[in-house]
Amino acid sequence: MKKRNGLALLALSFSILTTACSNGSENTAAIGGSNPANAAANKPADTSNAAPAAPAKDPVTLNFSTNASGGTLEAFKAITDQFNQAHQGITVEVADLGKDFNTLMTAKMASNDMPDLFSTAGWSVRRFGEYLLPLNDRSWAGQVEGQIKPVVTDMAGNLVALPMDIDISGIVYNAKILKDLNLTVPQTWDQFLADCEAIKKAGLTPIAIAGKDGDAAGFMSRIALSLLVQSNPSYKDAFDSKTFDWKQFGPVTDFVLNLKAKGYLNKDNLTADKPSVYAQFAKDQVAFAFQSNQTIAEIKKLNPDSSVSMMMLPVSGDGAQPFLISGERDSVGVWKDSKHQEEALTFLDFLAQPENVQKIAESYALPAGLTGVKSDLGALQSVYDQYAQAAVSNHFDRQYLPNGMYTTLGTVGTAILSGTMDPAHAESALSDDYVRLNNAN
Repeated sequence: MKKRNGLALLALSFSILTTACSNGSENTAAIGGSNPANAAANKPADTSNAAPAAPAKDPVTLNFSTNASGGTLEAFKAITDQFNQAHQGITVEVADLGKDFNTLMTAKMASNDMPDLFSTAGWSVRRFGEYLLPLNDRSWAGQVEGQIKPVVTDMAGNLVALPMDIDISGIVYNAKILKDLNLTVPQTWDQFLADCEAIKKAGLTPIAIAGKDGDAAGFMSRIALSLLVQSNPSYKDAFDSKTFDWKQFGPVTDFVLNLKAKGYLNKDNLTADKPSVYAQFAKDQVAFAFQSNQTIAEIKKLNPDSSVSMMMLPVSGDGAQPFLISGERDSVGVWKDSKHQEEALTFLDFLAQPENVQKIAESYALPAGLTGVKSDLGALQSVYDQYAQAAVSNHFDRQYLPNGMYTTLGTVGTAILSGTMDPAHAESALSDDYVRLNNAN
């Protein structure tokens, strides 16, 4: 009897256990109540047609190579540090190439292994154009200042670099000397020579050249740009087609030799350095210098009351207009074959923010390269303001000569001034390097 009762209890227990297991799904639904929505909420999601989750991006390191120096380099580094802190997953490393910039970039171009971003060092179109990504679609592209836009835009209309500043220059002059001698700022070279004669007769130095610091190259470049391009459109066409006949360089050498023969140059033009020229300007002993506007800032440090300023480059010939030189100093582009274009453009857009453009422009006391950005130019502000609408041209060597020929201009200029090279030999030396460097580039 006890045995039958035990079997009955065992059977009953098994029946209850089986029923509970078979009704598990209903019991689960019942936990949430009888609302069908609750049942749907607990049903596994159908992922058969869902897009796969985007894989997490690997950290990216960008190389930004630059030739910037001094305060400008420090400003770039500070901006880069701010970017790296604000952009997780992107690290920008600044490569300071210094004086080796041209050599190293030439090697990188030859191997087609360029940095993700790089300074264009005044050569965004002519030298680096084929390696740069067009930037017309960037939000800041329409803000590029009119005086620098042609310099960073190629023949197809592609904006190829972000200009952080504008390197505007002409001829540095002492307004006090001209005023004291009742002279006007010259618009033509004939007027310039007449002013030089009057200044010399007053016992002052018309023109100062810092030959020890390579000033002859800038001196020759400015004169050549005026006499061979701005004053003679046919020569411009020849330079553009790389067919210029250097026998036509005579007007430049003749002009320089005339300045020397007339005694219009400082006697120590081959050995003087820039600080000594600054000192003579500060003492109102020199009237003109073919230098950048950094010269004005340096003179103002020595004599805050100095009336030194900037004038446009004179011209010769009917219809030619005085002009200023507008070139790049600190422009940055993106390598068109970079594996990290998206990240590189993110950094470039960060550089284009007004406070960053201002920081770079002020590091060398230059106007900002984007409209709407006001850089504190101190004593130079009034100098730039008066020429806001002036006609401009790119630097002679950057626009019309092959890379490396600025050095040739300096060598030839020094030889002309020292008397160790006559015009015929100067023309031959320039012609040889023109062909050689064009072929090399």
